[in-house]
Amino acid sequence: MKVLRKTLGLLVCTLLVSLLVGTAAAQKVTLTWPCIWVGVDSKAETIKKFVDEFNREHAGEIEVIIEENSDYQAYRDKLRTAISVGRVPDIFTIDADIPLYLESGRLLDLTAAMEEGWADNFIEGALDHTTVNGRIVAIPFEMGPTPVMYNKRLLQQAGWDHFPETFEELWQCAEDLKAAGIIPFSQMTGENAWTSMLWYSQLVVAIGGPNVYDDPNNPAFVEAARVLKRMFDYTTMDAVGAGAAVSGGHFLAERTAIFMNGPWYIGRLQREGLNNMYEHVGIAPCPVYEGGAGSKGGYIGNPQALLAAGATDDPAKAAAAIKFLQYLTDPQRVAELSAKSGALFYVKSVESEFEMERLQAEMIEQVNQAPYVVPHFQYMNPASVYNEFPMALSGLVLGELTPEEFVEVLNSKR
Repeated sequence: MKVLRKTLGLLVCTLLVSLLVGTAAAQKVTLTWPCIWVGVDSKAETIKKFVDEFNREHAGEIEVIIEENSDYQAYRDKLRTAISVGRVPDIFTIDADIPLYLESGRLLDLTAAMEEGWADNFIEGALDHTTVNGRIVAIPFEMGPTPVMYNKRLLQQAGWDHFPETFEELWQCAEDLKAAGIIPFSQMTGENAWTSMLWYSQLVVAIGGPNVYDDPNNPAFVEAARVLKRMFDYTTMDAVGAGAAVSGGHFLAERTAIFMNGPWYIGRLQREGLNNMYEHVGIAPCPVYEGGAGSKGGYIGNPQALLAAGATDDPAKAAAAIKFLQYLTDPQRVAELSAKSGALFYVKSVESEFEMERLQAEMIEQVNQAPYVVPHFQYMNPASVYNEFPMALSGLVLGELTPEEFVEVLNSKR
């Protein structure tokens, strides 16, 4: 009998332990994150550090598991397939086909959490880009702001100690540069017409205001085309048909004084700029267009990557996903990620122990002070429209198309 009681006791204990372990295991939430910020990516080390710290802080409660995806295009293809069949990852980033994901109905609704104060972490207007039918379904995370870059040394040679604040001043500056034997602008119509597309984006918003893309027939598109064509009167002889290497090469070699690009170009300024020109580069928002609907300090900044979570009927998983996304978008952590990777983000900057690169810090300050940050023309239009942009721009510059015809050609591709 004693042996039987002992055996039963052991069985009961074993059963209780199993139940307790099972209950603990049931309470723990595991989130998988197919992640491109791995390997040699500039954000990889810091992201891993954040995930490890989060897992330690929430041990036994939540665990985030990174699934490494170093091939960006394979990652995009995998996600596209997943969204089409309804098997959305727990956590993931979106850097292509953004409307497809936002409008899929398969992303976790973040609205309630944002309304509890989380939204205060983000710069003005950022969440508008990820709001569908009044619901916030993703987080605008990495940003590609595209300010005006200018060579202070060359402007000083033309008698300018600051970058023009209005387009009236900009035309005078261009004339003064030209008189000093300096070509004012780097422009291009080849490849994707990137630099000139960015200028067109700045002009459209400076003239038509931040909501200009609501109406593709807004007169601002024609006026912006007229101004952009005029800018080609102050650019290099090879601008028509030139690609990014040519347009950027002129600025790096100090053959042009004014250029437009993003934070990813800072490294090239440091490595390739002649005569230590990096030390003389300044950045600025687009000048104010007199009579336009845009505001001083308005910025063009394109989403480079969104953060999202898959919709789920499991309240515990939904809560865990939100907790992790809030952890990842904490301003102090984002400041560290920005300083260590060189990337910029839609999260408001804060004082940090981590030192920023000079131009990067200036971009962050200007973006934080901007009355709005609007994505560029390529992002705001269907691929069919943007793919037509370079050829239409060549026609505009060569006089084969009027500004009105230029816009008509683009709109015909919608």
